Amino acid sequence: MTLKGFVDKSVNDLSVLYPEAEAKSMVIRLLSHYLELPEYCYISDPDRKISAAEQQKLDGAMEDLLKWRPLQYVLGFTDFGGRRFKVIEGVLIPRPETEELFGIIVDDLSERELDEEQDFNILDVGTGSGCLAWSLSAELIGAQVFGCDISDAALRVAGKQKVKSTESPVNRPVFFWADMLKPPPAGLPPFDIIVSNPPYVLESERSQMRLNVLDYEPEPALFVPDDDPLLFYKALHSWTKLLLREGGICYFEINECFGSEVADLFGPGTTVLKDINGRDRFVKYVNKA
Repeated sequence: MTLKGFVDKSVNDLSVLYPEAEAKSMVIRLLSHYLELPEYCYISDPDRKISAAEQQKLDGAMEDLLKWRPLQYVLGFTDFGGRRFKVIEGVLIPRPETEELFGIIVDDLSERELDEEQDFNILDVGTGSGCLAWSLSAELIGAQVFGCDISDAALRVAGKQKVKSTESPVNRPVFFWADMLKPPPAGLPPFDIIVSNPPYVLESERSQMRLNVLDYEPEPALFVPDDDPLLFYKALHSWTKLLLREGGICYFEINECFGSEVADLFGPGTTVLKDINGRDRFVKYVNKA
């Protein structure tokens, strides 16, 4: 089979599950990864033959995709903030919105020089794959980043990420186990930044989600009870009271339906920020007390 033939057939097969444009993007990524070719290869060399060994790998990957298995789990990695991170089943796949949140934090701090004489500490609550913690550590040279999670699998993945920076060695984040619904562990330092993408999808919103999420991604990292949608934000509010320095900042990803409620919970100094699609998606809180 040729490159073009594989793309045409695979896009047609996957279009039963995904919109055609999304299916094509997934197929091109598969082709590029398994054949170690640039993503435009099927255009620049459409008649290039796929070997039997290459075809076997591609067929296996396509079989997984047609079972709704997420592309990131099939490949074993995802890209976030210009870097590549390992992901496995049982660990939440980073979302574009979280990448936006990373950009907001970096932009806010880009003109701030970190004082080498004073600790600058960042806490990522519910770190998952560690993509946000590692990315912040790579971008904010001089900061000490901490990341916690209730999932042992997530912490194992986060701890094994290999992240590089073009400017200097990346200061390795400190990862530790914690349940955000309980008080934070003793011995943590005061934090200048606390960031979190907690579970915020309502149980009643399950019907709007695809099987690639429902059948494969960890439910505890996604869903919150309909009768207590602010469950994790109330917990984060308690953590903030104990851990955030005066003048420190919190950044939280939110369900678009509850921006004002989360803002009211944190009180003065809180701003609701919109995502690239114009939806209420983040809350920024500055501790002015």
